[in-house]
Amino acid sequence: MSSSNSIHSSAMKFAVKAWSNGRARAGVLHLDCCPTPIDTPSLLLSTRKGLPLFISPDLLPSLPSPDSHLLHVSPLHFLEGLSMTTISKIGGLHQMLGLHEYGFAAVPRDSIQCLPEANSTNKVGASFETPCGRLLIKPAEYMEMISSLRPELWATLADEVPAWVSDKRNKTSVDRTIKWLDECIALSPTGGAVFGAIVGGSSLEERQRCAQEVARRNVSGYWVGGFGLGETMDERPALLNAVTVSNLTHIFWQK
Repeated sequence: MSSSNSIHSSAMKFAVKAWSNGRARAGVLHLDCCPTPIDTPSLLLSTRKGLPLFISPDLLPSLPSPDSHLLHVSPLHFLEGLSMTTISKIGGLHQMLGLHEYGFAAVPRDSIQCLPEANSTNKVGASFETPCGRLLIKPAEYMEMISSLRPELWATLADEVPAWVSDKRNKTSVDRTIKWLDECIALSPTGGAVFGAIVGGSSLEERQRCAQEVARRNVSGYWVGGFGLGETMDERPALLNAVTVSNLTHIFWQK
């Protein structure tokens, strides 16, 4: 990925509006489904099966617009209920939920119910603790979910590990994440902007290595993962700096 100040994909356009004296930037995100551009940095509203947790759908338009038009969704929430085939036939998230003017950003994990389980993850796929029990998600299965849900933005599958794992396990997580990145890109559907997952635990070197590898792929942006898994607040700035110094253009991260 080059360090250009604009990104174009079939689902989104992003351009930088202003720079700070450091590495922070203000930008604007255009999504085909949203009537007005979204200024960044922007907050992703948490959802359960695509619907915000704290407000009913009929009151969602009362929130500030367009700041509330970008929703985070975990594809794992849909492992119970309607099948992916049925959701695909309906037309994806927008048709199923009736939220036609909202953008969806899909990331496998959330911060409450679907959490990565590093001890059960293996070379085949990533393991998660979910309301359906502990599940192993393979790249092909994950891409079937993405194809059915049709989000505007989606992050590739990652092997996220807690801060206290060994150096060997941490390195393995980066290797697996890069391998799954290539598999997800190969299986990616037409439409939707691909965000490459960046991991590396509490290791500055592994995060830099992962960021550099992801930047070599054909992605529209970057998802910085592996936070909220045991690192301290004091460690986070250095870990984020280790990634952004690699000239990544468009980033979102989750803690």
